[in-house]
Amino acid sequence: MEKTLQELAEFIGGEVVGDPLIKLRGVMGMDDAVEGHITFISNDKYVKKFQQTKASAIIVSPKFKAVHLSPLQGNKQNFLVCANPYLAFAKIVELLMYKKPVYIRGVDGAARVDKTAVIGENVSIQAYATVGKNTRIGNGVVIYPCVHVGDDCTVGDDTVIYPNVVIYNGTSIGKRVTLHSNTVIGSSGFGYAPDGQSYYKIPQVGVAILEDDVDIGANTTINRAALGETIIKRGTKIDSQVVISHNVEIGENSLIVSQAAVAGSAKIGKHAILAGGAGVVGHVTIGDNVTIGGRSGVLCDIPNNETYLGAPALPIKRMRKCYVIFEKLPEMREQMKAMERRIKELEMHNNVQHTGSDSKDMEKQGKNTNGGETTD
Repeated sequence: MEKTLQELAEFIGGEVVGDPLIKLRGVMGMDDAVEGHITFISNDKYVKKFQQTKASAIIVSPKFKAVHLSPLQGNKQNFLVCANPYLAFAKIVELLMYKKPVYIRGVDGAARVDKTAVIGENVSIQAYATVGKNTRIGNGVVIYPCVHVGDDCTVGDDTVIYPNVVIYNGTSIGKRVTLHSNTVIGSSGFGYAPDGQSYYKIPQVGVAILEDDVDIGANTTINRAALGETIIKRGTKIDSQVVISHNVEIGENSLIVSQAAVAGSAKIGKHAILAGGAGVVGHVTIGDNVTIGGRSGVLCDIPNNETYLGAPALPIKRMRKCYVIFEKLPEMREQMKAMERRIKELEMHNNVQHTGSDSKDMEKQGKNTNGGETTD
């Protein structure tokens, strides 16, 4: 598809600086863009590159326009100015380059759908998928090959489930959910009671619930609750290779990045972000609008509107000071060794002086005793 810069500006609600009639057919990064591409600047570190890009147009912010585009100097390049360049980039990629997959509707003859299952309209259930007893599949659902949906499950309208996903019995999946390949929803939580010699498996009799507009990446595991619910609330996006344990609650519109792990019964608020590799211990509460830095370990409750970093995680300002100290530890150790040597030298010097003073005092006392007169 090809659009003029003016058409793109109208599509995203932006302003054109330059030639509004220039035609654009795709989106690329600044280094790889060529004529006919539009690129974008959403990070200050790329600002210096904008004059070198070969792109026909650049999506920029009003701040960029105010600082770098002067009407008096003239502009050799074309710009699309909008409040959120990254969001504009996403929408323009979808408009110019994304091709929605076309599905063959209906139930493939090689699929296995239980006769008690309720199947909605306009679905695509592909070869070797299985749907269990008393399960309800909504309208427009796409189930790729080799997916297993267990008994007593619910899958909402327009959900897409990619190959090899396993959905255990009793799981509830909302509308417009995306589950990528090899993800497991509703597996048993890791719960064992020690019996003195071994461990007795605690039956996990709760459920897993994914609300509307949740996205789950590939190879992610979301356990069912031991009792009650494990729940991922509306609009939350979870990356690949994430583990969500039993009875966890994750609030609306949160982001959980790859390799993060959340232990049992932890509660995470709305609009929270767990960066890559972050870990959360069980039974803690993380507030709304909290950001946890990559590879951080959360060991205690965190209030709303905070950013924590490190292992154990601390408020980011404090942890940055700690990192400065960490970097200087080798030098500080050498300084401590030098100080220890100097202290020993001073102690030895003081001991020598003290010993010399004692000897002189004893010598003086001896002279007074031997040469002095005795008074009756």
